Amino acid sequence: MEQFTILSNQMRMPSIGLGTYDLKKEAAFDVVLKAIQLGYRHLETAPIYLNEAMIGQAIKASKIDRDQLFITSKIPPHIKTYDGTIRVVKRTLKKLDVDYLDAVLINNPVPWGDEGKDYNKENVQVYKALEALYKEEIIAAIGVSNFSVSDLKQLIPFVEIPPHINQLGLFIGHTLNDLRAYCNHHKIMIQAHSPLARGRLLNQPYLIDAALLLNKTPAQVALNYVLKKGAYPIVKASTSAHLKENLELDFEMPDTLISRFDSIENDVRDYKPPKAKKIL
Repeated sequence: MEQFTILSNQMRMPSIGLGTYDLKKEAAFDVVLKAIQLGYRHLETAPIYLNEAMIGQAIKASKIDRDQLFITSKIPPHIKTYDGTIRVVKRTLKKLDVDYLDAVLINNPVPWGDEGKDYNKENVQVYKALEALYKEEIIAAIGVSNFSVSDLKQLIPFVEIPPHINQLGLFIGHTLNDLRAYCNHHKIMIQAHSPLARGRLLNQPYLIDAALLLNKTPAQVALNYVLKKGAYPIVKASTSAHLKENLELDFEMPDTLISRFDSIENDVRDYKPPKAKKIL
């Protein structure tokens, strides 16, 4: 497994990222510090996770050089203005106690609860703010999250810098083939959030059988498959064993097994958008 992938602006992004969603207070500090000590170099957070300060403290406690880390953050879904975006990024920098962010993404095309409404003009304004911060070298890469082909078509013609990243929920049974093809064509790298489908994949018989066949854990097989799809997992774990396990993905899967996974079409998440958390 390659340790890094290269974004369209030649930035190096570590292939595996640590997701910190729902890690609160001391748990966030402990897990992030442990992860860095085990070799994680990509950390993903967002203001709505309410853990940026603890992540910043963990980074400082690790004594690792800042330039050895890749930090992804996201603009909350309800922030849809230029000025609001600038304020969020500055607040994130202060809470993390860092001088720059490696990637900042628009968290979602619409605020949670506003699915189906048109926020295309607002997304352009948010993205233009990210472009300004990118030009100031406060952000090293910019992008979006959960943007469909339609969403991207309503953004790319109206901005100067095409997204470097689109973070998508991507896992066995939910591989978004058309969207991945569109992103690949436009040189948009895919970060894969929820690569274990919020844990719901791990009890699927087909995944358990594959893990037994390969002498790996179900999580390792699922993450390896995401990498095979040309996407780069953001995965959450809290124990040392699981953190270590999620980095050990340097193994091959038979083509027949990959084809079997490709044939599955089933989003096992039973997904419901989270309630909006006001942070400003």
